[in-house]
Amino acid sequence: MKARAKAEMKKPAAVLATNRQPELSSMMQHIHLCSHRLPCQVEICARFVYALLDEYNAAAIPGGDNLIPPTRTITALQAMREKEEYAEVWNDAGKMKLLVSYFVSFGTGNVMEGNMESARIAAHYACFFEEYIAAVLNNENQASISIQSVKMCELFVADEHTLISYLKHRIPCRCLDEIYKQVKSTKKMGLCFNENCCHPDGMVERSSLLNCTRCRFANYCSRECQVADWPRHKKEECNGIAKEIW
Repeated sequence: MKARAKAEMKKPAAVLATNRQPELSSMMQHIHLCSHRLPCQVEICARFVYALLDEYNAAAIPGGDNLIPPTRTITALQAMREKEEYAEVWNDAGKMKLLVSYFVSFGTGNVMEGNMESARIAAHYACFFEEYIAAVLNNENQASISIQSVKMCELFVADEHTLISYLKHRIPCRCLDEIYKQVKSTKKMGLCFNENCCHPDGMVERSSLLNCTRCRFANYCSRECQVADWPRHKKEECNGIAKEIW
């Protein structure tokens, strides 16, 4: 997918925060008031989160295009798969659910602070681990684990309505209720899979998107974009009903 966002994810707080940078203090103060589903500390999961974000940041190429979510996310996740100390996390649905909770909590905290770019990346990772649990650990549709799944890519560049709705439905508190009221009238946007789409960032109103009727995976803003993207989509996604990363 093409470049979308313009900011690195701010590292999460509350877990092992005493060893992190001073700029996390505002996040810490907010989480002290409400955890937004943040689970009790499980050391290996906390270390996993920080290691994953370190790998994500390390995947940046100086002077290069570092904003392509599939490329950097795949690099970071594959690096984590190779770390033997985290094998038990990958194979434990309970620990995976904790990772979802961590990222949902951090994303909510970032929304409360107005840091939407960081919130998008947190939601992007939360969505990945939700899909990993369903596809791999629960043996559901394996195609859904594709790192280029529509939902994951859309969260990485989501409008505020889509982003806040995703997080709001995953926290036990009502911290996002007022913010959601402010953005719920915003039109929900979706991602056109044609990398050369003429729309800004390839985002168009979701209700107008056309879906590939063969795989039900890719969306397009127009018939023209679908035809233009067909050679790539057929090879990379449609024939395999979404490309798996593992």
